[in-house]
Amino acid sequence: MTAEENDEIQSQREDSEDVWDDFRNDDFEPINITSLKDLSLHSLPEDISIWVMDDYFPETTISRAGNVLICKIQEHLYTKFWEHKFSAYAFAEAMERAIVRLAREGNPFTNPKRDDEDVHIFVEWELRLPIEISPDTLVESIKAAFDLVWQRADSILENSDSVLVLGKDTGAALDTLRRIAAKLQDLGYYTYIIKEQPNREGESIIQKVMRYALSSKFVVIENTEASGHLYEFPHIAKSAECVTVILQESGKGATWMFEDAYVKHNHWHKMTYEKDELNDVVERAAAWAEEFVREFADNQNATLPWLRSK
Repeated sequence: MTAEENDEIQSQREDSEDVWDDFRNDDFEPINITSLKDLSLHSLPEDISIWVMDDYFPETTISRAGNVLICKIQEHLYTKFWEHKFSAYAFAEAMERAIVRLAREGNPFTNPKRDDEDVHIFVEWELRLPIEISPDTLVESIKAAFDLVWQRADSILENSDSVLVLGKDTGAALDTLRRIAAKLQDLGYYTYIIKEQPNREGESIIQKVMRYALSSKFVVIENTEASGHLYEFPHIAKSAECVTVILQESGKGATWMFEDAYVKHNHWHKMTYEKDELNDVVERAAAWAEEFVREFADNQNATLPWLRSK
């Protein structure tokens, strides 16, 4: 390498360091997309964060950890000027759930957070991308990540992306239902345990159960011990055709009456578990239900002429 080439490389390094020094200034203002695309992010020091704001672009802070760019995306919901059909608080919670669900589906999202400050609600999450990504792809990826979370949150609220949890609801059995519901919530679902939902005057218990079942994406029934759910089961799984997963502790069970029906009905699915495997079986139950709903919808779209036209 010639002396001139060495001088050129040294000059480029000094220019790059001067650029990053500007970002260390406490008074540094956010940059726009055009300025972001001019930066060589592969050389971004790990002690610097880049604040990006632009029209029709989510507020984002970009930093580096090793070979990964961490893009912290933030949505600010100002309740005084919120015009969505669902409340800002409900939408912010749905965004959190959407991030969890999308991450489980393979999207590179982590660390969802929500902060409520009086009339201001902030939702943020991290999008992780390889350091080698091109500036144009980086910008498009951030936009796509924001749109994906927003659309999924809207869908969660619009389509009542919830799960009804049924089974014996007294004593230790109620604790089991609550553990099932808690795990489902960790997976990003809204959950309902019938006993804990308010009653409506003039509504029978079956009407109440059906109301929640029909508004849920699927139903989980803990079937280890006999209880009123045995009366509710045929209404939900047979009459209403709800996608239903039956969980049953190994070697136990409330009844044998439904065993042959599991073979006849594709939208019912039974899973057994050991006492220490409850969280795992709930996760598998949700995965099965999601896959069944997806396959059923694909079949409808391919078969039914009024859906095929879409």
